Amino acid sequence: MRKIFIVIAFTSVLLSCGFINRKKVIEQTSVFAKSQYEECGNKVEELSELDFEELKWLMQTLYVSHKGASNIIGKGGVLDTKEKQAEFLYTLNEIEYEHIFKDSLGGYVIFENDKKLIDRKNAEIILKMAGASRTKDVWQYLSQNYSYDMKSEEIFTMPMYRREGSDYFIEFRDWKFIGGEDGKLTVRYKIYKPIFRRDIEYVEVRLHKDEKSVFGGYSADYMMATPIELEETAYEKEEFFQGNTWGEYRKPLTMGDSIDDYIFRLDGSLYQMPFPLDELTSKGWEYTENLKKDEVRDEITLKKGGKEIYCIVWYCQIRDDPKWYVVSLKTGFGEEISDVDFELFGNRKRGDYAYGYGVHGIYGFRDPLYLEAGIGVYAGTGSDKTIKGFTMTYAPKYMDRIERLNEIATDVKGEVNLTGKGNTELERDISYKLAMYDEPLYVQVKSLDKVGWAKDTNIIWVKKGEQEDIIEYIEYGKDFNLFIDDNNKVKIEVVRMEDSSDDKPEVLTIR
Repeated sequence: MRKIFIVIAFTSVLLSCGFINRKKVIEQTSVFAKSQYEECGNKVEELSELDFEELKWLMQTLYVSHKGASNIIGKGGVLDTKEKQAEFLYTLNEIEYEHIFKDSLGGYVIFENDKKLIDRKNAEIILKMAGASRTKDVWQYLSQNYSYDMKSEEIFTMPMYRREGSDYFIEFRDWKFIGGEDGKLTVRYKIYKPIFRRDIEYVEVRLHKDEKSVFGGYSADYMMATPIELEETAYEKEEFFQGNTWGEYRKPLTMGDSIDDYIFRLDGSLYQMPFPLDELTSKGWEYTENLKKDEVRDEITLKKGGKEIYCIVWYCQIRDDPKWYVVSLKTGFGEEISDVDFELFGNRKRGDYAYGYGVHGIYGFRDPLYLEAGIGVYAGTGSDKTIKGFTMTYAPKYMDRIERLNEIATDVKGEVNLTGKGNTELERDISYKLAMYDEPLYVQVKSLDKVGWAKDTNIIWVKKGEQEDIIEYIEYGKDFNLFIDDNNKVKIEVVRMEDSSDDKPEVLTIR
C-alpha cells in the first residue's frame, strides 16, 4: 500500500509597483483599451480611462491577496476567507494607484495627514464591492494579526504598499478586457517575473456589473491563475479537460488500491473521478443552475438535506450519449465547510486527524500527471487538527497512469547491477538491477522534469518482468538509500528537503 501524505507548499508571489504619473497611465490605458475590445469583438466602450485603472487596481490587489495561483470554484470564490480579505485591505493602498486612491475611496477612507484610516463598516463595504460575499470575521482577524496597524479597536491604518526593487517584483502584462452579456466582464492578463525573464502565469478574472462598486463599476466573481511553461504549447498540450471521452463509467465497488485511483465515499455512496453528474442527482443531490451545453464547462452547487457540495462539470460530447461529468468536487467552500460525511483512501474520514507521517504534512495528493489534479483536505485551525472537508480534481486524458508517467520522466542515464546485500545511495534516473532474484527486479527514482508542475516530484518505480508499479510519489525528495538485508528484503529510506537531523527518514518496503 502506498503512503498518502504530502507536503503542501504555498508560495507567495508579490506584486509589482512604481511611480507612474496619472497622465502617462491614462494615455497608455486609453490606447490599450481601444485595441483590446475591438480585437475581441466586444463592446466595452462605456468603460472610461479611470474605470480601466480602477479595474487593474482591483485585479492586482486580488492577485496579491490570493497569493498567486488558484483554482477557485463556486460562487463567492473571490475573497472567500478572512485571511484573503485582510490581505486585500492591507495591500489596497498600492503606491502605483495612489493618484486615484482618494478620488475612488474618499467616501470610505479617512485621510489624516499622510495616513489612510478605515473603520470596520467601510472596510466591509469595500470588500463586498471587490467581490467578497461575507465578511463577518475579517475585523477580528485584522485585530489579532495586524495589531501594529490598528490605530484603535475600530480603526485600521492602511499601510503604503510598495515592493520596488524586491526579488519578488513582478509585472502585469497583456491585459485584455472582454465584455459579455448581462453586464459580465472577463479580464485576462499575464504575470511577468523579471528575475526569471519570462511570463510565469496566465490569469483570468470574471466580474459582474455593480454600479455601487468603486472598482470601475464591477465586482469580481472568480479568479484562476495557471502557470505558464517554458514552451508556449506546454500548457495547451497538458489541458486534460477539453474534448475528453472517459468511456463507460463503472461504479467502484471498493475504495481502490491507491490514492491515485481517485475513489471516495460521499454520504454513503462510492464515486470515482471523473463521473457522470447523474450519479449524484440519482442519490438525491439537486442543483438549480441552468447548464448550457454550448458552454462545455460550468460550476454548480448541489444540495441535499441541508448539505452542500460544489462541483466543476464538463460536458463530454465525444460519446454516443453526451452528458455532464463531474471533474472537480469540494465539500466546503472558503470558511463554509459542509457537514456531509465522506471517506477517502486510507480510511480517512471527516473528523479524523488530518496530519500524517513525521513532518510530511497534511493528508493529500498533488498529482504529477496533470497541472490541476489532486486531492486535498481542509483541517481545523488552532488546536483542532481534524479533517473538516475535502477537494478532489481529476479528469484523465491518459488512462494508463504508469505509461504516462514514463513519458514525462527524465530519460534513463545508466544502469547499475546489484547482486547482494548492502546499502546503496540511489541516484535519480539511474536504473538499479537487483540481480539476486530468479527474475531481476529493477528499481529507479525517476525525475518528472518534462512538465514544469512536476519538477519537485520523484516517483519510486519498480519493474519485475512486464509488471510495473509506482511505490510512492515523493515531493521535495533529497536523498534516497536502498537497503538489501540477508534475506534479500529490499527497503528504501527517503529523506526530504525539509527534514531536520532529528527526523527519522520515511521507509518504503519494495520487496
